[in-house]
Amino acid sequence: MSSKLAKQGIVIGICTRQRNALLRRLLESIWEQPIPPSYNVEILIIDNDDQPAVTPEIIALPDKFKLTLLHEPKPGLVNARNRVLDFATTANADWLIGVDDDEWVSPHWLEQYIVAFETLNTEIIVAAKHIVYAKKMSPFVEQRQIVEPPAGAPSQILSTANYAISKRVFHSDYGPGLRFAMQFNESGGEDYEFMLRAKNQYELTARYWPYAIASEECAGRRTAFKHHFERRVAAQVTRYRATALHRKTLGDGSSFAATLNLLKRTNRAAVYGTGWCLLGVGLVLIGRKNGRVVIGKGLFAFARAYAIVPYLMGTRTLLYGANVNADRSV
Repeated sequence: MSSKLAKQGIVIGICTRQRNALLRRLLESIWEQPIPPSYNVEILIIDNDDQPAVTPEIIALPDKFKLTLLHEPKPGLVNARNRVLDFATTANADWLIGVDDDEWVSPHWLEQYIVAFETLNTEIIVAAKHIVYAKKMSPFVEQRQIVEPPAGAPSQILSTANYAISKRVFHSDYGPGLRFAMQFNESGGEDYEFMLRAKNQYELTARYWPYAIASEECAGRRTAFKHHFERRVAAQVTRYRATALHRKTLGDGSSFAATLNLLKRTNRAAVYGTGWCLLGVGLVLIGRKNGRVVIGKGLFAFARAYAIVPYLMGTRTLLYGANVNADRSV
């Protein structure tokens, strides 16, 4: 007598706001994935807007994967992300895969995630993101890709742009039942804080998987140097806030040591910024094409140094929420 084992469940969660065309591109790339024989797959879309904005034609796709569309009227990315985690918990999913609405995935993206589920001894997976740069990028922005560690190595990239987490992370019956922190709802950085908390408080280390690839286009206002500079400042401020939050929670170290470390980071960024800028100016003077990119590296280092000012003043850059329009909402 034979018995059939129940299939494991995967929820693919997508948070979206005013990006219908980009969302459609992502969904079409997901629909190109082969159906895995040993897993049930459900696509979840969280429409995070005051009123429902994802129109029926955007989700009109062939009968392949189950698709659920939910409206989350409370603004902010943390509200949307936590709604995904709640859904995955209620569905008793074994794995949650998250991907951003302005990305698209490679043809074997889902297959490669399943390989990672079955071969890596981890509860958190950070997968590869490939950036496609527009032709009209600022000459001061280096067109680089993320440096990839070996497959299965601990990931230094703590991002939810293309990631997966086990139910041992988000389901309280199997683990800590983690949720994203509301302190970062409108500022961003909630993914960094989430994975830092998983590591520091629960010893859940993220591992890198380079074969499940999502791509993202750097176009529109993202081609401007100003956009990248402001994002560097905002990202550094949220890292400072997340680190301070964890230090307070864990009772780790004195306030004097924390202040000294902050000053060291700021000073180091300023020194590196000065060095890169001087080198870049020299390269420009001798006619080297990469001179302006080197100057840009120096200015981005100054962005990290400058971040101490808004951090100490308690200023928060609003990147998400009711008063912020989605980038490239065509």
